[in-house]
Amino acid sequence: MESYKYVIIGNSAAGIGTCEGIRRIDREGTIAVISDEDMPAYCRCLTSYFIGGKVTEDGLLFRPRDYYQKNDIKPILGAKVARISPAENLVELEDGRKIAYSQLMLGLGASPVMYDIPGKEKQGVYVLRTYEDAKRISHAARPGTKAAVLGGGLVGLKSADALHHRGVEVWVIVTSPQIMSQTMDKDGADILRRQLEENGLHVMTEKEVVEIVGKDRAEGVKLKNGEVLPAEIVIFAKGVRPNIKLAKDAGIDCDYGISVDAHMRTSVKNIYSAGDVAEAKDFISGGKYIHAIWPNAVEQGIVAGKNMAGRDVEYEGGIAMNSVDLFGLPSIAVGHTRVKKDSGFEVISLISPEHRYYRKIVLKDNVIVGSVCIGCIESAGVFSGLIRKRADVTKIKEAMLRDDFDYAKVIAEGIVQDKEHFIKCD
Repeated sequence: MESYKYVIIGNSAAGIGTCEGIRRIDREGTIAVISDEDMPAYCRCLTSYFIGGKVTEDGLLFRPRDYYQKNDIKPILGAKVARISPAENLVELEDGRKIAYSQLMLGLGASPVMYDIPGKEKQGVYVLRTYEDAKRISHAARPGTKAAVLGGGLVGLKSADALHHRGVEVWVIVTSPQIMSQTMDKDGADILRRQLEENGLHVMTEKEVVEIVGKDRAEGVKLKNGEVLPAEIVIFAKGVRPNIKLAKDAGIDCDYGISVDAHMRTSVKNIYSAGDVAEAKDFISGGKYIHAIWPNAVEQGIVAGKNMAGRDVEYEGGIAMNSVDLFGLPSIAVGHTRVKKDSGFEVISLISPEHRYYRKIVLKDNVIVGSVCIGCIESAGVFSGLIRKRADVTKIKEAMLRDDFDYAKVIAEGIVQDKEHFIKCD
């Protein structure tokens, strides 16, 4: 039986972040990283770029192939975990191997949601989460092919963009009244929709797919109104669900995700969790939330790793963030961007649809809690920093809406001491 001081399940952002958190403190302790994917650490955020032909397999990697060797880490790749036994400090793999640990980190990630409709098992129906998913979609994406993307969130729009660049005719089908409904208000969503449609994509809102038609392979999608759209490729892009089964079966406390404290520790004292499966502190509200985005997963992993190695470090909390570039139009939404009227929030905004410009700032007691930037995104990092600083921005409210707003204005008004200090707080 193999034995390691640190065992990490998960080889993506949270897992590698944990390795690096450990190695900043402990250069000698043995580390093993277990993943059911037989590939070195790669960036899931770039899988749509692989489909679109913008990056190669090597371009997906976010650490060199010799990363494990150089950091004295044992990669156990292509191995699926069957069971975790906290009482024995053991991880058992499906092939029967048992691996002992002193400290364990669960970076179990999340799985795409495929809602139950007839035909979802047919060939030509995909999700996009892994490199293998991207390879299958890329192989099917031939010029002249027709595709239906079910979902108008970040993954759906990036998938649609990638397929279009491969010469595929794409329909984006959304049940809600707008695209990007979780992160963007209607004004911002309308600008993005216009950008998609003017570049050749078909966007359908308030439409529901009730069946994937065809014999053995997908040939089209049937809408609730009876209309059938031709589609040899169908991609489910309806969000993800955290992979909590292993943790629940092991008796670890879970809610929607794996519950963790400020140290990223679970209900079992020597087991930690981070990334898309971990229900951790939200920076703005102070409550528990899963922000399934790359930067938060890395930060959570680093915090978990440092604590596993004996330090006392707390996670400040995650902030929601989504960024996407659609046919040259960039957009970034950060924090609380959709708030109800009469909810105590102040919203200031400036919009020019014809120029593809939109800027929206959400405030609570003159402190920024959210921002949307479309078209001109250079100030997005400044807004993120101000959120983290919880700075009173009364003096710069009007300036924040202009496209020339930058660090200099923040410093000139004494909101922060200097740019270096501000960046450290970002």
